Amino acid sequence: MIDENKIVLDKTIDIENEVTPFGKRWGGQTVTLTEADIENLKNGKLIGVDIQNEYIIYLQFKNK
Repeated sequence: MIDENKIVLDKTIDIENEVTPFGKRWGGQTVTLTEADIENLKNGKLIGVDIQNEYIIYLQFKNK
């Protein structure tokens, strides 16, 4: 699945040597969710994630 803001991957993208589906990128990181995190999302909670001490993204569960 891909849309303008997210993509489902089998592995991380090597941003130094590959073109990403989003164009050129200068950084990346992996965020690992626990079962408890997923349950919190399913129960209507948001998860805030610090990105490189500069940005914050919010993860939210959306049921189909």
